Amino acid sequence: MTGKPAACLLTINDTAARLRCSRAHVYRLIAAGDLAVKDIAAPGSRRPKTRVREDGLTRYINGRTAP
Repeated sequence: MTGKPAACLLTINDTAARLRCSRAHVYRLIAAGDLAVKDIAAPGSRRPKTRVREDGLTRYINGRTAP
């Protein structure tokens, strides 16, 4: 198989746990464009589920930590 591996997607709860913050704060980061997200939905579902891309979370953390 060739190409890029599929990005790992994290739930809002998983993201909040990794950042040690609240779910509300994660949603604020998403609204501000600080975290890359993907909305996924099963066929026939009414609402998509928001997932945070793990690579985007890593970039966010690395951009805010001192080397």
